[in-house]
Amino acid sequence: MIEALIGLVGVVVGSFLTISKDSYAAWRQRRMEGSYSAVRLVFILHEYADNCVDVVQDDGTSEGRPAGRTQSGEEYHQAQVQPPEPPAFPSDIAWRSLPNDLMHQVLGLPNKARTTDRYISGQSEYVAFPPDYAEFFDARQEGYAKLGYDALVLAEKLSEEYGIADTHKADLGFEWDAKAFLLEKIEEFSSRRKEQEARSSVIFDVPPHFPPALENSSNDK
Repeated sequence: MIEALIGLVGVVVGSFLTISKDSYAAWRQRRMEGSYSAVRLVFILHEYADNCVDVVQDDGTSEGRPAGRTQSGEEYHQAQVQPPEPPAFPSDIAWRSLPNDLMHQVLGLPNKARTTDRYISGQSEYVAFPPDYAEFFDARQEGYAKLGYDALVLAEKLSEEYGIADTHKADLGFEWDAKAFLLEKIEEFSSRRKEQEARSSVIFDVPPHFPPALENSSNDK
């Protein structure tokens, strides 16, 4: 009886150890796949954010003057930077190896970009007028500031989750914080909008000229 009991315990313990070993091996494999995918995503997100910074810095001028000129010599603001395509991710990214919340946020970024582009196109076609096309450039700079900021927040979250070093940063001899720059721009547009809304409602009692904010919930939570 005792021998049978010992044998049964041995079978149970052996089964438990086998299951534990297999579970650990599966977890380790998933973690390795997630880490490799995260590294690739971090670099894609940083590249996209860098392109967003270029768009935010484009105010339609060149060397301090409007960049466009009509045949009759009239100057007007003209975009100098081509906006980036929505971020595209490799087909072999192991999405299910990433934490669910991060996976959803990263996969949602391209749709945010497309929504932003449609909003900017609407401001350009129906609201903005020459020579400065202010509503177009405001919507473009603010929209891409938010997209670039969200991309950097996601890159930071992936880096923290998988312990990825900041090897993408170049040693330029000075500190350049793209995230802080983009956040400053976002806050600048928000402040301008609030001031103009308050001024318009008190003085003119008419809707503000400044374009409405594009709904774009940040991933910085």
